[in-house]
Amino acid sequence: MAELYCPCGHRHRLWGEFWWTEGKYQWVFFDDVDASETYAEQVERCPACGRRLERKNLSMAVAPAG
Repeated sequence: MAELYCPCGHRHRLWGEFWWTEGKYQWVFFDDVDASETYAEQVERCPACGRRLERKNLSMAVAPAG
């Protein structure tokens, strides 16, 4: 599981998982914003901007130093 963000100005938080589905591995994304209409649901587009989600376009959350 990975915490990811859409590159849009909203920085909508998502989580992604790498699943075996339809005979291949692919990223599956879920909405991770509690107040969102699609919270915890699988999404193919950013709930904030509507951009199609592709792993190569998403940024990962950076762990705090310490």
